[in-house]
Amino acid sequence: MSRRYELTLENGTMLHVKPPTVRQFYKGLKAASTDAELFRAIAEICSGNDENIDISEEYVIDNFTVDDLHGFFRGFTDWVMSERDKNPN
Repeated sequence: MSRRYELTLENGTMLHVKPPTVRQFYKGLKAASTDAELFRAIAEICSGNDENIDISEEYVIDNFTVDDLHGFFRGFTDWVMSERDKNPN
């Protein structure tokens, strides 16, 4: 998975997010059961961006809209699965 997930927030910030580790994806994002866990998982994954923007849990809370969160969760998950299907190694 060498490609990047492109995320554009409603505030105009564009991020090119690197593929997550297995732990970040399955034990962070997919396993999040509270808002705080979800925001923390998104922040950890989005911190791996080509723009070198420091993404923290507070950054997610202050800069992501509900639509951004929804779009990230659906779009990023679909992107990871698509990339995995293209190259299962």
